[in-house]
Amino acid sequence: MATTTQQQFDMKALRSLLREVLSLPSGAVRPSYQAGPTGAEPCVIVSVLTSVEIGTTRQEFDGAREIERLSTARLTIVSVEAFGNNAYALMQTLMTLLQASSTQAMMRNRLNAGLVTLSPLRDLTTIVGAGTEERAQFDATFSHSDCVEIDLNRIEHARFTTHTETHEIASAPLA
Repeated sequence: MATTTQQQFDMKALRSLLREVLSLPSGAVRPSYQAGPTGAEPCVIVSVLTSVEIGTTRQEFDGAREIERLSTARLTIVSVEAFGNNAYALMQTLMTLLQASSTQAMMRNRLNAGLVTLSPLRDLTTIVGAGTEERAQFDATFSHSDCVEIDLNRIEHARFTTHTETHEIASAPLA
């Protein structure tokens, strides 16, 4: 059975959008599995925390294309964490910019997603070695749809057998 993902929440596109909104250099917004830069330059780490289905999956069948399309509405919570100088101020700015109409339009057009809620901003500054490391973090909840298409080839031939009350067996091909 062949499947094709038609639409999915795109974390790479979200990181790119956040980098653009914050006017940060390339590589400054990265996934959680990549090591951040060392030094005072700000670094933003973006990772999915949870994703939950809203309601039930909608199923549609397209007989002409012989596919089944499954669409699932989801709420995905993403953690956004900044490291480096002025991390808290950077995250405050980002939280405000995420609510701008231009940013909302970019999310709709590029991510097919909408911002639902923002958590309170948390100051996670800590002592590292002989100094401090500035950190700040918040969670953003996005609504979006995931769509998958599955090939459903038509049944061209089938054999069926019927049993009568007289215990006779009849069999014929279905064409």
